[in-house]
Amino acid sequence: MDTLTRRIVAPFAVALAMAAAAQAQTPPAPTPPPATPPATAPAAAAPAAGKPAEALKITPYGIAYFNFFSNTDAVNNGDVPLFAAASGPGHVGMTARQSRLGLRVTGASVGSAKVAAVIEGDFFGGYPAVGIGDNMGVFRLRLANARLDWAKGSLVVGQDWMIFAPLNPQSLSSAGIPLFAAGGNLWARLPQVRGEWKTKKVLLQGGILAPQTGDFNSAFFYQPGSGALSETPFVQGRAALTLANFAESKKVATIGVSGHWGQSRVLTPVDRTLDSNGVALDFVLPFGTRLTVQGEAFTGTNLGGFQGGVFQGLVADGAVAGPGGTPVLDGPRALDTAGGWVQVLAGLTKTVTIHGGFGTDDPDDADLFTVTRRESRLENTAISFGFQHKASAQISWGVEYRRLDTKYLIAGDKDAGHVNAAFTFTF
Repeated sequence: MDTLTRRIVAPFAVALAMAAAAQAQTPPAPTPPPATPPATAPAAAAPAAGKPAEALKITPYGIAYFNFFSNTDAVNNGDVPLFAAASGPGHVGMTARQSRLGLRVTGASVGSAKVAAVIEGDFFGGYPAVGIGDNMGVFRLRLANARLDWAKGSLVVGQDWMIFAPLNPQSLSSAGIPLFAAGGNLWARLPQVRGEWKTKKVLLQGGILAPQTGDFNSAFFYQPGSGALSETPFVQGRAALTLANFAESKKVATIGVSGHWGQSRVLTPVDRTLDSNGVALDFVLPFGTRLTVQGEAFTGTNLGGFQGGVFQGLVADGAVAGPGGTPVLDGPRALDTAGGWVQVLAGLTKTVTIHGGFGTDDPDDADLFTVTRRESRLENTAISFGFQHKASAQISWGVEYRRLDTKYLIAGDKDAGHVNAAFTFTF
């Protein structure tokens, strides 16, 4: 850790340690909700005929985030970096734009189904184009969905986490974008219609989702990207097995397999439709009462909409080698990629957790051979470790270090170190 980073972290850590000491008499409470919602909860029984229905209940909630960060070298995004930039200096900064607000609605019913809804947003939607806009994060929609729950089945309509590769690592520094995104962690929150069926041990999910393949869009007006131009929705499914008392831990383990299929249509320089597909394994494995290992592994094609392929899904001017190795136009091409992540969580006490993780995403270099030679990202690897302290029912804080190693076609190997001191207040 360099001198600058020590100067940043030390006073912050001392101040928060004093706050934790002042809260020492407060009973411990669960960690704030992770980025990924838990698997479908058991549905409550519908009221018997003739009995009054539950009153509609609206519950506001939120998490206020404060992050103090330092980057040793240039990264693509300062406060939540995904990969090292090809060039540029390091910097320091502070932000609160990962803070989120939401409303949960319960108490309604349709026939024998219980109905619940949620709408949630954060301030990670960019900045106003003014001189002090970096402190005025734009509100961004995260979740907006309603679900109907029967005894064993559910129907979800609206924007939610996608079915494919649903797990995310734990982190207080990466909330606006999940940890290891573009470095082995596929993720997206997409409009969808999803059906679920669940028993005590098995969860089956399937649905159709918005075909968003990661193309950059207008800042305001919607214009169809390559996924929408295919006129085909995404189709995703997942099967998960729940194992109680795994490894005699008295905790539940989950192992899931998921799949994704869709298409992209690229109009120039050749009108061509390309597949988007993938398969992923996800797992949460507790060992004993204090140790948990979780992660995902995937392989697929054209996964840029989920920040796969180091946030690259396809190229328009794919080429083949002509005489003397000269590139000859072959047309639009989807990128094959593979990767994954793993994270180990260890509870030192009821309120202190340490964690370490690794993620990697490695596109097929041959797919990045294009007519116009550009600064493509050939591979991205990230490691992360840190700790979190649950100081009270509402207050958590922690420090995390992340190292990013990114390989570029032209610039070669680049790396950057990121230190993030985080403070959250949950309500």
